[in-house]
Order: sequence, then structure tokens, then C-alpha cells
Amino acid sequence: MLVTGTRQHAAWLRGEFPPVENVTGGIWSIPVPIIGNPLRYVLSYLIEHDSGFVIVDPGWNHPDSWEALTSGLARCEIPPAAITGILVTHVHPDHHGLSGKVTELTGAWVGMHPAEDAFLAARGAAAMRNGIEMYLRWCGAPASHLQELVTSRQHTAQVGPMVRADRLIEHGDLVDAPGLRLRAVWTPGHTPGHLCFHDETRDVLLTGDHVLPRITPNVSSYDMTSNPLADYLASLGTLRGIQPSEVLPAHEYRFTDLDSRLADLTEHHRERLAEAEHGLIAAGPAGTTAWQAATGVTWSRPWAELASFQRQAAIGEVLSHLRYLQASGRAAESDLDGVGIWTATGS
Repeated sequence: MLVTGTRQHAAWLRGEFPPVENVTGGIWSIPVPIIGNPLRYVLSYLIEHDSGFVIVDPGWNHPDSWEALTSGLARCEIPPAAITGILVTHVHPDHHGLSGKVTELTGAWVGMHPAEDAFLAARGAAAMRNGIEMYLRWCGAPASHLQELVTSRQHTAQVGPMVRADRLIEHGDLVDAPGLRLRAVWTPGHTPGHLCFHDETRDVLLTGDHVLPRITPNVSSYDMTSNPLADYLASLGTLRGIQPSEVLPAHEYRFTDLDSRLADLTEHHRERLAEAEHGLIAAGPAGTTAWQAATGVTWSRPWAELASFQRQAAIGEVLSHLRYLQASGRAAESDLDGVGIWTATGS
């Protein structure tokens, strides 16, 4: 992998925001801050077509984020009225939070995969909070963590109603904008309806959170049935061979040699699967909860130093690996008084 967003990379290393940039002819990137998040910003992209621009992932819904987006547009000399469409790689609030404000200002349509729109239709803020609490109990989270979740509500402002789709975009669709050959690539895993976008004319690939240059995106199970890691690994395969001239991720910095990064991500999850399976074997017949399994996995920092929200992401990540092992016949799950217990099968 070769870093091509050198100014973005230098800013990342300094702990600063990168500049607004003209990535290539007709594409601009604007960093939009994510308040209180170690990722610091989402990279929102403006792509020109014959009648204006589409914007990909407008960013986090906060006054400071809105100011960064609008001032970035001014820096690019793009009037808001020129934005005709909003494309959403996925509906996490750091990507989709500002879509409502942008469409109110511009009248632009909002496009996303049907699975993302279905998620918005099914999950209100209260339902999400209640569902997370039930899920964490099933994962074996201690009462102290549940109480912290109830009292902190770090992201309550960001899980309120977000705008639904005006246009549903399926795998292989070309975005409906004159003179633009921007093709959607369905890459489920990080979310069920995550989309990447391949600009076939400029030969760049916008990867959202599916492929990032430095970190592995969170791939979490947040229910008792899904197998998102299998989806994610298959989606990495979907991108193999495209080998665009440049990769435009939603965080961090631009890079090239996509296939080598896909290989790195695949290997990371193979290692994580081996670590999770080793933990099950070590637990023996008594088994382990997802929470207990997460405390024994190698993270970027010690478990005790992870904040509440980071622990929830870690549990979801471990659960996705346990679910993958279960589907492979290498793990089994049972219920003990409303808590999921995982054991190795030895298969």
C-alpha cells in the first residue's frame, strides 16, 4: 500500500485536521469533524457532473461539523445550490448525520442501499437504546457497564431520526447524474447496506468505512442471528481486481494498491478468528460470554482503558467472530438465564 494523500497523512500524524483538497479533476474532499471521537473527522467528497455535484457522506450532525462542511464548500468555490444529490455509503451518524440539513438547504435527493433505508425505517432512537441494553445483557456485560450506558448516552443526539432515502441504490447501479459514471458496489459487513462507489471515468474508488488505510473497520454482530464477518470477508473479495488508481476512504488518508490492503484486512481477521477460537478452547466446557471473550482479545489498547462505547464496539466485533466460528462448525452457543454462552466444538 502506498499513501497518496500525503497532506492528509501528515496532518493525521500531527493530530490535526487535513486540508480541504482537490483530489483530482472534479473531485474535492472536505474533512468534517466528528465531535468526541478518536477518528476525528469524516472525509466528505464532492463529485462533479454535468449539472452540478453529488456529495458523498456529508458528516456528523453538529454545529461545528456543519460549519466545517459549509466553509469547505466555500473553499472549493462550490455553492450549496449546485449539490443535486447526497450519496450515503452507510447510515452511521458520522456519515449520514448531516444529510437532512444538506437536503433542506439544497433540495438534493438522498440515495443509499435498501438495507440502510430499511434500518432507518425499523429503528428509532428509543428502540436502538433499549435494543442495545438487551443485547449487552445477553453478551454478559456487567451491571456497572449497563448503568454507564444509561447515564452517559454519549451518542443520543446522533441516533435521533435521520432522513430516509429518496432513491434506493443497488449493487452495480450507476448513480443517476448526467455525465457521471459512478457505479455502486455493495459491500456489506460494516453495515448490511454499505456501499462503495467506483468512479469509472476518473478511476478512483470511494470505500466509505469498508476499507481504511490504517485501521480495520468495526465488523459487529448486534443481534443474535447475523453473520456480518462472513459478509465482510466476501465483500473484500468483491473489490479484488478493481485496482483503482487511487482509493478514497471516509477516514484517515488516500492510498493506492487496493489489493494489498484487502489481503492485509483478510489476514487480520484470520488472526482474530484464531485468537477467539483459542479463547473458547481455554474456557473449556463451562464456556464464556462474549464480554468475557472480549476482555481476552488483543486490542489497540488495554481493555481497562477502553471507554464505554469502545467496549461495546469490541464486544460486537468479538461476537461477529464467534458467530463466524459457529457457522463454520467450530463454536456453539447456548442460553443460560438470558445470557449467551459460547464453547468450542473441536470441529
